[in-house]
Amino acid sequence: MICLDRPFFMSSKSMILGYGWHSVQRFLPYDLDTFAVDSGALERRRGVKSGSRLVQTLCLCALPNMTFEVAAQIARDSRIASLSGQALFKRMVGAEALLEGLFVHSLRYVSANTGKTWNGLRLVAVDATTLCGPGSKGTDQRLHVVYDLGKGVPASVDLTNMKGGETFKRHDSFGFGDLVMADACYGVGPGLMSALRSGSRILVRFNFESIRLLGEDGEKIWPEQAEGVLPDEGYVDFCGYLPDWPAPLRVIGGRNNEGKGVWLITDLSRDELPTDSARELYSQRWQIELYFKRLKSILDLDELPTRDGPSTRPWIWAKLLLATLAVLLADERFSPWEQSAEPLGEDLEGACKTMEVDPIGVAA
Repeated sequence: MICLDRPFFMSSKSMILGYGWHSVQRFLPYDLDTFAVDSGALERRRGVKSGSRLVQTLCLCALPNMTFEVAAQIARDSRIASLSGQALFKRMVGAEALLEGLFVHSLRYVSANTGKTWNGLRLVAVDATTLCGPGSKGTDQRLHVVYDLGKGVPASVDLTNMKGGETFKRHDSFGFGDLVMADACYGVGPGLMSALRSGSRILVRFNFESIRLLGEDGEKIWPEQAEGVLPDEGYVDFCGYLPDWPAPLRVIGGRNNEGKGVWLITDLSRDELPTDSARELYSQRWQIELYFKRLKSILDLDELPTRDGPSTRPWIWAKLLLATLAVLLADERFSPWEQSAEPLGEDLEGACKTMEVDPIGVAA
């Protein structure tokens, strides 16, 4: 079982240099040179002789606390490339399409493994995290992830600027056979309709203030009405309707440890998901939050080199690529982000206390 901690990730330097790179290449396109040329990253070969050597050098830049000057020096000492720090920076700027393409390609090897399911459905969490550059007072980049909870790895990733909203409509990597879980940012009508139309089953947190949900009488359910039927203990479970969706949905409500109301919406029947099991199942979504935490603490992904400079997006793709290659090389069967791909169960409470959050997603 693999636990991706900082010493483990630091050892990935050995996979970039020397014989380790030959093992890494089996997870990359066979004709890496043509791939690099077609992406526009290898129009000139001055200082770097091949696509393979270019990717090696760019991966060096993704190591923790690495600078372009130091990465260029390592590349020169290892006779991989003969580039200055400034020349390597320019190479990185032109390599976004290359690095994104390589990351997407590497995910195919993860997808080849069958992850654990719930009642025959693949468990998928959808969420996004913000990335900020030096001196930033807000969001500079936003990383959107569809995360396979059974495998403990991303199914797909999208990278946007601060204007890229969190919505199911952004993603197309889930559908029939999937159970999609997400927090309240995704619990709005248009996004829910997009997920349902994809053929996915849903279990999503929402707030009555941000959704038009109808009751059995065809009238909108107002937040005050919902609060009025929420018990102090236990759960309430009733039917609700999205205006443009023909089938009824289940609305499940309960209170968290602070006494605040927490609402989930699902198209799973009571036979498929008993009311008192809904919160436990939804709590597994928290693994994507731990994934984001590890991305930032281990990969330094929360320390962008610039707020929105030309190297920012390629740098992020390089980090994601290196992490994926590291775990594929070590063992394809296990997650790089979780100590176990099993549901967190009782360990979830301890993990959330450490991070000072509620498992259901409400800040403590």
